[in-house]
Amino acid sequence: SEALKEKYLPNMYAGLWSGSMCLTEAHAGTDLGLLRTRAEPRDDGSYAISGSKIFITGGEHDLTENIIHLVLARVPDAPAGPKGISLFLVPKILVNADGTLGERNSPSCGSIEHKMGIKASATCVMNFDQATGWLVDAPNKGLAAMFTMMNYERLGVGIQGLAQGERSYQSAIDYARERLQSRAPTGAQNSEKTADPIIVHPDVRRMLLTMKALNEGGRAFSSYVALQLDTAKYSQDPPARLRAEQLVSLLTPVAKAFLTDMGLEATLHGQMIFGGHGYIREWGQEQLVRDVRITQIYEGTNGIQALDLTGRKIVGSGGALYRLFAD
Repeated sequence: SEALKEKYLPNMYAGLWSGSMCLTEAHAGTDLGLLRTRAEPRDDGSYAISGSKIFITGGEHDLTENIIHLVLARVPDAPAGPKGISLFLVPKILVNADGTLGERNSPSCGSIEHKMGIKASATCVMNFDQATGWLVDAPNKGLAAMFTMMNYERLGVGIQGLAQGERSYQSAIDYARERLQSRAPTGAQNSEKTADPIIVHPDVRRMLLTMKALNEGGRAFSSYVALQLDTAKYSQDPPARLRAEQLVSLLTPVAKAFLTDMGLEATLHGQMIFGGHGYIREWGQEQLVRDVRITQIYEGTNGIQALDLTGRKIVGSGGALYRLFAD
């Protein structure tokens, strides 16, 4: 509602308050239709939210004055499966009518997940015990509302994978220029030193060129998708807007899956170029490998992106979206 927007968005835009997406439950990951979190209506128009969510990024911290949780839950008598999911706004601290912070709401962090990577990110188990929340949009429309945001998140995660690969490349090429080991197969390239830099060795060059190709191709692809996003939002030509929207819909799962798969491949090459030092923490390459791995998993695993592309986008459109791209 406009009232919720006016009450919460200004401070979120300003960075004074942060937000979280509370979707996943222990038994409901990809299949959100299995979620059990309940929302009981109250007389004042609010809802009592009860349930537990896992893998919540930024679910609890002290970096901002308030945390606004967007929670998927079911109202009484909701249809089974995905069609019965609603979206609720649940603040960590309740907000008074005048916009000031009031009493502490009841969302709480049950535990912190101990992860393979992205350890600087607080990934929480969040418990909602009769927490006060407000319905966003209409009942049973929560999944559609959440996926409006998740589609942007998926593009962002694709860029995350690309960025990790680029960071690995920058470190690897610097290392390859400085690290002296053996002579080049074609003869000494640096006769003044006891050995040649490893960048002259064919296999190292192969890996560096592979990384460069993946990263530069990924940047070109992500820029193309970004252009379609801008066209869809800002173009004054309705047919051009529609075409751009359809292309973004088709290419979002491709961008998320391809860029993150290639991000992992690039970081693995970067780690290999460092040799044994790539396995040691102080050089940073092993962290890049650990951190990029999650990009293939969260915001929908890359296998799910494949199902989205083939099932919803290509088959679901009768091949129209594919033909649009091919033309």
